[in-house]
Amino acid sequence: MRFLTIKNMVCCLMLLAVWGAPAEARENASGKVTTEQMDWKAFLSRHDMRWDRLTADPIEPTMDGRLHTGYYAGAIMGNGLLGTNFYKLTDNVYRLNVGRSDVTEARSPYDLFNSARLPIGYFTLRTQGNVTSESMTLSLYDAITQGTFGTDKGRIDFRTYVHAKMDCIVFETEASGGEADYVWDFVSQEAVSPRYILNGTAPDGYLNREGKSNPAPERYTRDGVNLLVQKLVADTTFQTVARAYVVGWKEVYEGNKRRIVATVAQADREQDAVASALRTVRKGLKQTSGKLEDEHTAWWHDFYRKAAFVTFPDKRFESFYWAQYYKFASTARPGKPVVDLQGVWPTWDTPWTAIWMNLNIQLTYSWQVKANLGELAQPLWDALWNNRDNLRRNVTDIAGQETWTDAACLPRSATYDFHAPLDPATTVERNQYEAGNLTWTLFYYWQHCLAYGETRQLKERLFPLLKSAVNLFFHIRTERDGKYGLPPTASPEYNVTGNIGPNATYDLANLRWGLQTLIDIDTTYHLNDPLLPQWRDFLNRLADFPYNEETGFKVSDKYEFIDTSHRHYSHLFMIYPYHLLDWEDAQDRPRMELSVNRWKGNQGYSRTGKAAMLASKGDGDGALEQMEVFLQRFVKPNTLYAETGPVIETPMAAVSTLHELYMQDWGDKIRVFYGMPSAWRNASFINLRAKGAFLVSASRQDGRSVFIQVESEKGGLCRLQTGMALADIQVRNGKGEPVLFTPASGEGGVIEIDMQAGDMVQVTDKTRTVVYPAPQAYDKNADFCYGDIKPAVR
Repeated sequence: MRFLTIKNMVCCLMLLAVWGAPAEARENASGKVTTEQMDWKAFLSRHDMRWDRLTADPIEPTMDGRLHTGYYAGAIMGNGLLGTNFYKLTDNVYRLNVGRSDVTEARSPYDLFNSARLPIGYFTLRTQGNVTSESMTLSLYDAITQGTFGTDKGRIDFRTYVHAKMDCIVFETEASGGEADYVWDFVSQEAVSPRYILNGTAPDGYLNREGKSNPAPERYTRDGVNLLVQKLVADTTFQTVARAYVVGWKEVYEGNKRRIVATVAQADREQDAVASALRTVRKGLKQTSGKLEDEHTAWWHDFYRKAAFVTFPDKRFESFYWAQYYKFASTARPGKPVVDLQGVWPTWDTPWTAIWMNLNIQLTYSWQVKANLGELAQPLWDALWNNRDNLRRNVTDIAGQETWTDAACLPRSATYDFHAPLDPATTVERNQYEAGNLTWTLFYYWQHCLAYGETRQLKERLFPLLKSAVNLFFHIRTERDGKYGLPPTASPEYNVTGNIGPNATYDLANLRWGLQTLIDIDTTYHLNDPLLPQWRDFLNRLADFPYNEETGFKVSDKYEFIDTSHRHYSHLFMIYPYHLLDWEDAQDRPRMELSVNRWKGNQGYSRTGKAAMLASKGDGDGALEQMEVFLQRFVKPNTLYAETGPVIETPMAAVSTLHELYMQDWGDKIRVFYGMPSAWRNASFINLRAKGAFLVSASRQDGRSVFIQVESEKGGLCRLQTGMALADIQVRNGKGEPVLFTPASGEGGVIEIDMQAGDMVQVTDKTRTVVYPAPQAYDKNADFCYGDIKPAVR
């Protein structure tokens, strides 16, 4: 066991002082700026979460999204499948909440009860005395939480983590005085949809006469390992067990030290789940504490070494940004389930028991490409491909659509297999026929393929999936006066009585981007798809976006955008994320400005969306204003986010928006610092990934770009908006040799460079001193941290 000593704390403070100031360039032997020499431990330790108190959740179900206690102020840890959240339960009792992301109901057909994510339970640590002091730190670099509880009978030092590579939870303590006898136990939670717990109602057939969805769990000990077995049944008769999950744990004592290894296993057969739990606990305890922890931290240290580096002049944003890196790697991994709204941190009283497809999944996966974390997004792309038959069934399972076998869609919500048929009848009363959800999701897959040069995935997976998404619109389109339009579909979360009428701007944007992208892929790669003429015809004759000169872009033909507090920006998709309109176009710009300025979203993701639009305009100050509101009003102490219950997507969308301040790659060029706020005079980044498989690094000093590096993985023309004066630009390779470039536009200092695979160039301003990317010093908020420190930072 390893506990933080005074000496270690002093060393950490010294490192913080060193890394709090700008550093010189860090280059490798080729002259390329990299993160190879970066001291990630010193840098990330600036952003560790810290607590000098732990708070409890309310004991009753709550729909209060304003909570800043308990779950929203705990130490969150995970490995992409298992997750824990450590906070207080009641006085002198602490809760280590346990989650496994694929533990769901085993019923059919899909609904928010039959397929619900299920709470599992939590471990409790009960002190012998009354707690007099609390302190805790979550290390982002090590992904370990450690702390101390002082009581009137003794002291408990603890250290806990979810192992990065083995599906186990480790909790280690060293106790003194009467606290050597603290009590560790497990409390199971009822295996029932949290929607039922929250609302007290359930659809017919979900509960039996005793009000149960699944049988009570069984608890016993085998070979010294504690086991809790929960059967998940196919229906209320309890006759057919579809699968079972098992919580297993064991405590090992060594003097005043205690080591606990726990796991959650799941399998179709109970005996297999039990065997798996036993193997994991035994394997974890067989290894020494040091070796087990070294394996865990090695994964995390390697993860950060591969990360793109971004540094901010404001510690609040930098701490938030790196917390999201940590959080996403805690809840998403290659080969693990798709991230739903709760991630690996389930709660027992939430309405969000599935994956939502009309904003949440898209925003959750919107940022990994630029962050150079594509491997963490690959599970979503694999899931879409592996479940493509279910995407098709979402269309053909609807009466009257049985022959539409060439089409596919994503519904409003689904479980991990994506099977939940989308009925056009839902648009009549509930505005829920969201025909374009799959198209929007595939937009981020397209970004992934282009930024990584994934030509094979682009042609063999994305292209056929996008074809099937667009084919749905062929089946439902209307035609009038030589123009193609759409029947009533949905504009997500726009509340109306009945439907919103024809030509929803949301789906017109989804469709227009889909058609343009199919045509572009087909012509670029000479696929000669027989549908190419039809795509061109559809695009050429597609209805324009509904627009009103006084109110801006409309929600549909029928509805002007009157409700300026509508939280979803679905009616502005032609501006962001699709960039179908151009701020530099004299006809587009005034329409875009009117529409964006009038829209005032009332949720956190409304703010991040509007900030991204303003950044794409080059209005960094307006973007920062929106992000300030987001940070101050919506972010919880541990950076989670809530709307009724916990939802993971909005902090991830905020990372995507922060990337837009630093680098944009929409349209035909890469824009460096184009959306940067004027107050952020100094900033830098290394290896943000752009379309074309370019890795971009840059520094900004005194409000101007002074260094840009571009590395090409696949070769091609790089069109770069530098922010430098054309006459002052010089371009060199890693050896310092001049590189030919073509000046393209004096507006923004746009240049073009022909690059081969493996080429690297550095762009500088010959009138200014070169400053290489390095951690920024803070001019304010230097003492800020996430966690829960008095006085509480909100």
